[in-house]
This record gives sequence, structure tokens and C-alpha cells, in this order.
Amino acid sequence: MINVLTILQNLFRKVKLEKIDRTYVVNPQSRLNMSQFSTIKSSKEEMAQWKDSLDEKKELSELSFSTECFYFTYFCHHISVIPAMRKYIQRMRAIRDMNKLITEIESHESEWKHTSLSARNTMLLKKWKAQLKQLVEQDVCAVAGLIDEELMRRCLRFYSSSARWLVDILTQGRGQNAEFPLPEDVPVVFGALPDFFIEDIVEFLLFIDIHLPQILDDPAMDDFVPLIVILLCNYNYIANPYLVAKLVELLFAMDPALQPRARNLYEKFANNTIAENHLMKALIKFYVDVESTGSSNEFYDKFGIRYHISIILKGLWKRPIHRQAFILETNGDHFTRFINMLINDTTFLLDESVDTLKNIRDTQELMANTTEWEKLPREGRTSRQRQLATDERQCKSYLTLASETVDMLHYLTLEIKEPFLQEKLAERLSVMLNYNVKQFTGEKYRDLKVKKPEKYGFQPKILLDKITDIYIHLDSKPFANAVASDERSYRKELFDDCISLLQRTGLKSDMKLYQLRGFTDMVEEIYIENSKMALDLDDAPDEYRDPLMDTVMLDPVLLPSGTIMDRSVIDRHLLNSNTDPFSRQKLTEDMLKPE
Repeated sequence: MINVLTILQNLFRKVKLEKIDRTYVVNPQSRLNMSQFSTIKSSKEEMAQWKDSLDEKKELSELSFSTECFYFTYFCHHISVIPAMRKYIQRMRAIRDMNKLITEIESHESEWKHTSLSARNTMLLKKWKAQLKQLVEQDVCAVAGLIDEELMRRCLRFYSSSARWLVDILTQGRGQNAEFPLPEDVPVVFGALPDFFIEDIVEFLLFIDIHLPQILDDPAMDDFVPLIVILLCNYNYIANPYLVAKLVELLFAMDPALQPRARNLYEKFANNTIAENHLMKALIKFYVDVESTGSSNEFYDKFGIRYHISIILKGLWKRPIHRQAFILETNGDHFTRFINMLINDTTFLLDESVDTLKNIRDTQELMANTTEWEKLPREGRTSRQRQLATDERQCKSYLTLASETVDMLHYLTLEIKEPFLQEKLAERLSVMLNYNVKQFTGEKYRDLKVKKPEKYGFQPKILLDKITDIYIHLDSKPFANAVASDERSYRKELFDDCISLLQRTGLKSDMKLYQLRGFTDMVEEIYIENSKMALDLDDAPDEYRDPLMDTVMLDPVLLPSGTIMDRSVIDRHLLNSNTDPFSRQKLTEDMLKPE
């Protein structure tokens, strides 16, 4: 197929983009059946209506050579070089995993060599080494045929021309002079295209970013910048959220910190006028929307996608134009939901990190106690070692993600205050901060002391420093109120211990310690006042108590279901779900009626 592809690529070099018929996917004369592929956006009904409209206007003309050549070349890439790239990546992973298996079983040879497992393990080693040899031989062949710079540059030229063609469709010929964001209604001529028209471009760029980075300096790369930026800023034009996630991954992969040779290309992305005005808003919105992708793995998938977004946001935040664009988005409801998701993720990831660290510590202590460890049956020791490897892998992953979410909260609260001081957000943020101060300062911290914490990316001092910085960033009476209202974790003694630890370790300057003490004193005053008020309201009748939290309602509101709740409680619920907690019917903030 590579030979056929080469012929088609050479034929396409004479094709003029304006002569390509954009109605090919519904033209009955087309030689390729595109209906077998999922579309970028259009439904079957929309495509049928479009075809009927074209038939009625007699706009389905005979297909030219230019049109056939373009679509055949695109399709040939899709069934040849793109699958070859995927197999190459899968093979590289298989080689890595096979090497790990062989190394692991050989490292424990002394334990099984003289047991009943000897014959089985020896056979497995022989089998795996044979498989590894075969994979390495296949890899050598793949490198010779696929990792060929001339072939990749031909593919690059074709895809760069395709990118220009797609931008022309998206902007109706106006390019970057079009008005952005684009209209909400997706042009059917774009939405009806197979989604591999976008996916293959992204996969190709990701592949050369890793395996042939020298190609990133090719002038043809410039053609991809407007396409990727326009699609990211108008991601509603793409039906599949995982395809949008691939676009995000591409921009993430171009970060100079990850791929230094992509620096020039990254600069072009960052300095693109459309990106400067609209990219921050789109990334914030997608961070929220990816909460629900429709996949069975959506809960865990979102963390990887959001990690990529957080790295992109951090890089762009350093640029004044993008920072200003971000700040302009802080007044909308979507930004409130963004902060809520950020707090949710931080809470979950830090909790999971703490749990896996405890498991690792328990196993390490057991293994260090030779007497107790030897008492375990061989299968028990093997099981604990495998579980330790799993915990270590998960812990590193959770801590990597958690560190980024904490870092984002840190630099955002330094510049942006008001959104975080909303009662519904301030309470949730303070609960998360208080709980983790307790984890990293109090007696529970002893349970987290593991051997070689740097192996997992566990940096408790840095985490504690950033968490306590957030208190200083948001130092105000509304936030002090929120901290004092946390009955589960807030204790004056805990904060005193935390400040003493920060002082002993030299993590904070004297000025910051002074600010933190002042904030803590304000919180304690409010806490004492709240305690007195709680005693006064302790015998309040049930009808004055919130049905969910069993706290006295200070701002009661009536839900459409007839239930009366405290506004602060239902506001927090609506951040995560637009439903009535009692009837499960749709509920929005404007449907609440004061009582």
C-alpha cells in the first residue's frame, strides 16, 4: 500500500484545491463509499436532506480527476500509513511491557528456581524471549519502511494541503479574516465529512512529534496552525469529544518543555490571533464539558484530558494576552463550574494519593520485617508485591495529576479572587484545603512516610506550601467564614502546628507567616462566634432545618418539587448536577423561589 500511496501522492501534487468537489460524500458517482465512516458532526438525516437539496438544485455534477484523486489519496493514507503508525506505537509498547515481564520474573529467580514453579517460569521466560525477539525484528522492518523522512515529508505536504482545504470550508473562504467564534450551526459540507479527515491529521502530527521531530521545522507545518486553533476554539463543530481531546493532546505535545524541537510551532499556536482571543474560553469550557463524554470510562478518562488542558493553560497563563483573555472569562457561569470541577478533581486525586501512599507504607513495613514477611506463603508474598507495583503506579499517576490541579488553584487565586469567594465555591474550597492541611500536618502524616517518596512524585512540603498559600491569596472575611464553617477538619491547633512546621522548614518567608497567622486569628474569632450561634439555634424546629444537611436555613428557597432548602446547600448541589435532589427533575438556579 505504501507504493500505491506514493503514486497517489505524486498525482495529487498537480491538484488545485479549489477544483475539489465538496459534495463527494453524497455524490452517487463517487467510487468510495464514505457512509461506512462516522461523520465529523452531521447525522444521517441531515446528510439525506443535504443530498435531496443538491439533487433538487441539480448541483451533483460529474466528478473530476482532481476530486477523485484527493479523496482516494486521503483514503489511502487512512488505510496504509495511519494503521502502520498505530501498529508501530502498539509494538513499541508491547516491547516495553515484555521487557518488564522478563526483568521482573528473572529478578525473583532465586525465589522460584527450586520450587514447583520452576518448570512453568522457565517455559514462560523462553516463550516471552521468543516473542520479544520477533517483536524486535518486526520493529526493525517497520523503522526501515515507516520511519522514512522522505515518506513522512510527502505525507506532511498532503496533509498540509488538506488542512488548507478544511480551513477554507470552515471559514467559507475567508480564512483567518472570518468572524470568530464561528456560527453555532455547523456547515453540512464540513459536518458530513468522515471524522478520520481530522483524526488522521492529528495522529500523524503526534507521531512525527515523537518519532521524527526534525520535520516539525518544515514550512508546511504552518498550515496546520489555523486548522487546529479554529477547531479547538469551535469544538462544538465536532461530535466526538475524544476527537476534541486528541486536538488538546496535540497542543499539549507541542509544549517546548516536552518537545524542544516544537518550540517554533508552539509559538505560532500561542501567537495566533484567533487563539489569543478565543482559546482560553474554549479550553475552560471543554474542561467542564469533558465531565460527561458518554463513554463507560468517562470518569477516569477526564483526568488525563484535564491534565493536558491544565498544562496548556499553565503555559499560556505566562503570556499577558492569554492571561487577560482568561481573566475576562471569570464572570460567567461556565467559569464557576470550571472552578467547581477543579476543586472536585483536586479533592478526589489527593484522597486517592493519600490512600495509595498508606497502602505502599503498609507493604514496605511488612517487607522490612523479615520475620513476618517470611511467614507469608509464597503466593501471598507474590500477591503483595504485585499489589505494591500497582499501588506505586497509581500513586505516581494520581500525584502527577493532583500536583497540577493544586498548582492551577495556586496561580489562579494569586490573580483572581472574586469567583473563589462566592459562598458556594468558598465552602467547598475551604473544606478541601482544611482536610489536606490535616493530612500533611497532623498525626496522620506519619502514615504517608514512604521510602523514596520522590519515586512517586510525592513532595508533601511543596504541596503544603501551595495549599497554605491559597489561604493567603484569598485572605478575606468571606473566605475566613468559609474556613470556620468546616466542622469536620478546622481546628485552631491544627493551623498552629502547620505554621510551626512551615517556620521550621523555612518554606515561607516571615511576611507570609505573619499573613497566615493573621488569617488564622480571624478564622478562630469567627469560629467562636459560630459556635455560640449554633448553641442558640440548637433547638430550632425541624421545619427550619435544611432536609439534606440538617442545618438551620438562613436563606430558605422553594424548589419546584415543593421542598424547601437552604440556598447555599442547593447552590452547591447545582454546581455538580442540574437536577432536583428529591424529584430528579431538571432544576436551575432561576427556578428557586425565596421563602
